[in-house]
Amino acid sequence: MKDDTPTSMSALVPLESLLDKPVRPRVNIEALRDKLAAGRGPAFWRTLEEAAETEEMTEYIEQEFPGLSGQIPQGVDRRSLLKVMAASLAMAGAAACTKQPKELIVPYVRQPENIIPGTALFYATAMTTGGYARGLLVESHLNRPTKAEGNPDHPASLGATTIFEQASILNLYDPDRSQTVMQTGRMSTWGNFTAS
Repeated sequence: MKDDTPTSMSALVPLESLLDKPVRPRVNIEALRDKLAAGRGPAFWRTLEEAAETEEMTEYIEQEFPGLSGQIPQGVDRRSLLKVMAASLAMAGAAACTKQPKELIVPYVRQPENIIPGTALFYATAMTTGGYARGLLVESHLNRPTKAEGNPDHPASLGATTIFEQASILNLYDPDRSQTVMQTGRMSTWGNFTAS
């Protein structure tokens, strides 16, 4: 005959024991002072009950955490923690070490007049939203737009922007954006574009 009772029935905790809150024992402060003065208590503790190390406290912990009886963690010593941290940092460093391809840095043959590397240029422009134009100042680094802000001199924006103006910069770097000149859905040339 097959036994249908699970083998882990002894590990199950009755529901009633979870609903009843155990009474926290009181600590005898005088006895604790004498114990700590004699140097018999733990060097570090989180609560007075933990420092007292009484049988009532261990019973309280077993009642509060029934699944952990006999398995209460004692903590990690500093040496073990540093070993694990050093090993994880070494593994992360080894995984991140890749040989980068060589890049040639070529200076300008004729540097544009207004471009100074590391200094931003601002261009005044406008963006239409719902049929109305809002004035913008676009920050550009090496002719690449990086930030859009409201133009404080424009009467429609007065220096403020919405999320749509802020996100308009992302459209410029969208990989789905057309890379060539298109005319009625077909690829065309710049010559045809400027001629029309």
